[in-house]
Amino acid sequence: MKFLKLVLLIVLVLTPFARRAEAFNLDRRVAVTRQVLIERMSSGASIPKYIWDQAQCIAVMRNVKAGFIFGGEGSTGLVTCRMNDGWSSPSFLNTGGVSFGFLIGGQVVDNVLLFMTPYSRLMLNRGSLSLGGDLSFATGPFGQGIGANIAPNAHVLVYSAGSGLYAGFSLNGIVMSHGNERNQLAYGRYFSPEQLLSTPAAFTPPVLKPFVEAVEWYSRVTPQ
Repeated sequence: MKFLKLVLLIVLVLTPFARRAEAFNLDRRVAVTRQVLIERMSSGASIPKYIWDQAQCIAVMRNVKAGFIFGGEGSTGLVTCRMNDGWSSPSFLNTGGVSFGFLIGGQVVDNVLLFMTPYSRLMLNRGSLSLGGDLSFATGPFGQGIGANIAPNAHVLVYSAGSGLYAGFSLNGIVMSHGNERNQLAYGRYFSPEQLLSTPAAFTPPVLKPFVEAVEWYSRVTPQ
């Protein structure tokens, strides 16, 4: 009985600290995904406006092959889908099963994925999906010039950038699933992926607003 009381006391003491730590983790993850998007769109290889405007949904992720940013071979990110009057409330994403090919040195890869078809948007409502399995993908095109306004014939267009020393990577086989636990922490209760991705961004909780605001900003401006 004394042992049980001790365990309960420890749980009661540590729970608030764990919640605060997890809340900080959410802030950090949102900040990272927002920064990944900003760096891509402010680079010399930004996503062309004609591609951005056709995207049904946009996912931004940082994948880690072996490190401690998000741990292990998995990673995390956020996804939001286009609505009639803007973008949806975002959903956290977890990823795993990434094949990076031959890598040396730093093994962090930033990815912006544009879901280009109604089918790809529908697949995002599922619990998980695989890139290259459930959905075809291709490297996204660059350039804003005349005649460069035809998107590749693929469900998903991928824009990737690695940091550190590396010798190439492939996202073939990536498995994406919704981060339901983080979503519940951010929104205060459980919502299904379909509910979140069909709810206007006006209902986004403060912790997730920086990401949505970045997506909305780049939807209004023409990338340079």
